[in-house]
Amino acid sequence: MGLEYDFDIVNVALNEIDPEKLGSDSDVERQVCAVFRDIRTADALRGTSPKIRKIFLDAGFSLESRNSGIVPGVFPAEDQVDRVRILRSLFENIKSRGVQGEYCGEFNLWDFLHYIRMAQPMAGIVRTRQVRKPPPPPQQPVSARRRSISGRIGLAFGLAVVLFVTIKLLAAAGATP
Repeated sequence: MGLEYDFDIVNVALNEIDPEKLGSDSDVERQVCAVFRDIRTADALRGTSPKIRKIFLDAGFSLESRNSGIVPGVFPAEDQVDRVRILRSLFENIKSRGVQGEYCGEFNLWDFLHYIRMAQPMAGIVRTRQVRKPPPPPQQPVSARRRSISGRIGLAFGLAVVLFVTIKLLAAAGATP
């Protein structure tokens, strides 16, 4: 199964911009970036050669992913201007720097180009924002805690019995401690 190359235009707060993830210093002026919807696609882009990653980052793509809940093949019509600007910048970067001989891994540039050509704008799309909650801290069940306490008591009792038997055997053999 191939990768899904759909991406969304996402507003970025200026204090959230990380030069490692959003490209060069010129991106400080940028307030939007392109974020892939599929985490596998973002992973594939992270797995490409540094030159390919830099071309995408400098154009305005992010190495992160965010599932917006929008069906594949469409994007919000209000993103058209920013989308065209980012894609033009990407094509300029590819043209000026070249990608021949660079490692792309799972990320297929031809499939990406075909996918973005086929994507259609659609008015009235509502994005669903994924709420990212940190996972709850792992807790041991009460029975596991009881077993560990009872295990400790059993171990201490067993050691005491072994020590008592050893002292009795030594006493019986005539050696007193």
